[in-house]
Amino acid sequence: MTDAADNFDVTLTKYKTAGEIAAKAIRTVIDAAQEGKTVLELMQLGDEAVEQGTSAVYKDKKMAKGLAFPTTVSINNVVCNYAPLPSDDASKTALQAGDVVKFQLGAQIDGYAAVVGETVVVGASAEKPVTGRAADVLKAAHTAADVAIRLMRPGMLNHDIAKQVEQTVKEFDVRGVDGMQTNQFAKDEISGKKKIAFGGDGTSRPDACKLEENEVYGVDIVVTTSADGKSKSDDTFTSIYRKTNATYLLKMATSRKVFSEIQKKAGAFPFNLRALEDEKRARMGVQECANHGLVTPFQVLVDANASAITAQVFFTVAVNAKGAIRLTPAPTWYSAEKVQSDKEVQSEEIKSLLATSVRQTKKKNKKTAEASA
Repeated sequence: MTDAADNFDVTLTKYKTAGEIAAKAIRTVIDAAQEGKTVLELMQLGDEAVEQGTSAVYKDKKMAKGLAFPTTVSINNVVCNYAPLPSDDASKTALQAGDVVKFQLGAQIDGYAAVVGETVVVGASAEKPVTGRAADVLKAAHTAADVAIRLMRPGMLNHDIAKQVEQTVKEFDVRGVDGMQTNQFAKDEISGKKKIAFGGDGTSRPDACKLEENEVYGVDIVVTTSADGKSKSDDTFTSIYRKTNATYLLKMATSRKVFSEIQKKAGAFPFNLRALEDEKRARMGVQECANHGLVTPFQVLVDANASAITAQVFFTVAVNAKGAIRLTPAPTWYSAEKVQSDKEVQSEEIKSLLATSVRQTKKKNKKTAEASA
């Protein structure tokens, strides 16, 4: 038991280091997310911040470090994975005042990944607060994230966690986006066997499972103002892929060269084609790789309702008996002064849960022991 605990402490340190790097990188992107800034500029800024941060720690040259998830910039009704290539005109899209923008990125140290995601409204401030439906969806996402982290405890059933998070979201007259999942993390893995799905009609739930101590999860809360929460893929701008464990003898020399570069640069983690040496060659080569299952695409998802507003909070946590251990620091952009929704949680059960601490403290334990005595 002691050896296992010691080993997890070492692993936890790597997760936390990756989390701090990812959090610093996303803050850099958020600070730069002003009106007129382009999607490409922000993606490059995020990726560079992660690469610089990971290169500055753990000097062992043999240790893999770097991006665990490339920077994405998903605006308004775009749900996730939006990272157009430099040759796409969409990458030149400039942020406009009032845009609701979801940033997501991740860092990994020795294969231990921490992914983080935040939503901001361009130009908003305490003096110019977000109101209306945009405020509702933002407050819903953050409140649901506060509920979720308090439920990430050993023995909790994934379906029970989902129900309470979904109930929280409904309090704000919005709903979870179908198909979005919280995944178990492990070494070189950000899509493990255990999953939690928030949103949907309940017909496509992942297999039931219980959380166990020392498991790590990437908790993904994505909510929308649309009535049905349905998303659709937009393959036009798919640029993020991940290598699988499948094998196949590629026919095209271009594909073989691209796949070799993917293995060398990205390893087991998602990558943007922009990171490869030659974008045109990468576009060509990745198609044969994808057609034969050597890589899998991360499709761009958009809300089927073009006028919908979507918001996301993504954080990485370790399950612990004393309460979830946050591996990525709490979001920094969101505040009650900046986001002013007139909706409040009415459920007494959820209010009680939100009133509890995420982590039990020694001081409280001592008081409890004295009271028992």
